[in-house]
Amino acid sequence: MLQSYLESAPSNERNEIVRAACAVALLVVLFIAFAFAPARDPSKLIAGVPCSILSEQQIGAVFDAPMRLRPTDGTVCQYVSTDSHKQGMFFVIARHDDAGVATNPNPNALTLRHRGRSYTLIAIADPAHANLALLREQQLALRLDHRLAKRTSAHSLSP
Repeated sequence: MLQSYLESAPSNERNEIVRAACAVALLVVLFIAFAFAPARDPSKLIAGVPCSILSEQQIGAVFDAPMRLRPTDGTVCQYVSTDSHKQGMFFVIARHDDAGVATNPNPNALTLRHRGRSYTLIAIADPAHANLALLREQQLALRLDHRLAKRTSAHSLSP
């Protein structure tokens, strides 16, 4: 039935039918591609992003609130609370440590070094809770330190 209509239809209508069929096919392909794409996992680190050294779940456990990574260029990761009742913000700044001495933009923030990179951890809190921000930085640094120590020892054992 469609074939007989296509044969009798003017050429411009045939072109429109072909375009519509191509658009539908493209939408189906895109739908299938997104259906099988890996889901965003807040417990994973983002490969290829130097500042992604802690997962959203690790940071959220310390802040006692769900945290979300904002879009990043890879040098600065900004995590913000998605809970309107529990405000929190956390930054990880990754720098290539060429000289071996990291310059810390914030003297109150923690800086860790690992494999030629320095990571500055900055937790943001209101002035009334400045001690809480420092405590959060220290807790996250400990989590990171244990993870890097495990990865370093496992890596050194491999040939």
